[in-house]
Amino acid sequence: MKLAHSLLWLAACVCVGAYSALAEQPREPAVFSGPQAGERLRSFEAVLVYGERAGKTVDVIQLSQNRPTMLIVVNGSNRPAARLSRILMNFAEMRGAKLFAAVVYLDGDQSAATEQLQRAVSWWKVAGPVGVSVDGADGPGGYGFNRNVNVTVLVASEGRVTANFALKQPSETDAPKILKQVVSLVGGRVPGAAETTWLSFPTAKPAGAKYRSASADVEFRSLMCDLLAARDADSAARAARSIEAYAAKQDRRRDALKNAANMMLEGRARPVTRQHPARRHLARWKQAK
Repeated sequence: MKLAHSLLWLAACVCVGAYSALAEQPREPAVFSGPQAGERLRSFEAVLVYGERAGKTVDVIQLSQNRPTMLIVVNGSNRPAARLSRILMNFAEMRGAKLFAAVVYLDGDQSAATEQLQRAVSWWKVAGPVGVSVDGADGPGGYGFNRNVNVTVLVASEGRVTANFALKQPSETDAPKILKQVVSLVGGRVPGAAETTWLSFPTAKPAGAKYRSASADVEFRSLMCDLLAARDADSAARAARSIEAYAAKQDRRRDALKNAANMMLEGRARPVTRQHPARRHLARWKQAK
């Protein structure tokens, strides 16, 4: 009995000691980059990289015309940053006139950054404005961007920041928490894992590239998101019928549907559709001739 009491006392001491050690560990300090909630967005000039206005200098804050805004500021090109940016920008395009979104790249060498973005069209080319800041690696004075932060996402309403996300190591898993703030301003739903994967696919690629890219058709993208948001067989079937009706009208839409099915059943998308209600429809479209 005395031995049992001694063992219990020893175990309690170990637990208390371990808890104390954890409690004493310093918390990682909060990371800040860019204007915080409540602060006003100031002028932010960038040279556009893609589209008809490539090479033109614009003020992205003026382009927003005081609409709800999502500004993605990138300090260093890499796959995770590009993938997160595509998700956010492809989502924004589906919101139409309700939401303005833009990507601005920070770099001390504007010409080199522009050339890099032009080469990496599959990474960075999206429908919304993508540009390189005219103010170098720090961005415009007064914004206070942190050079140790890879991606800073600013969500704003009526010209004032409502949410700030400073991401040292961005990931597509950051998209839902960012888009939750966007949805609170413009409505809609926050994408789940399958939708996020779909939105992450490039919609542009260099001529002759053998890898797949998703259709840039916004209506088709939205219909696919409805399918991938389905939680049961009935809702998946309804969404699938809407997609099929849309695709039946043009050959290029039918091709886009087969391509999308292949993309969502292969590679990194496979795990998120393995048990998904949409899988049987995707498999059927993949086999279509």
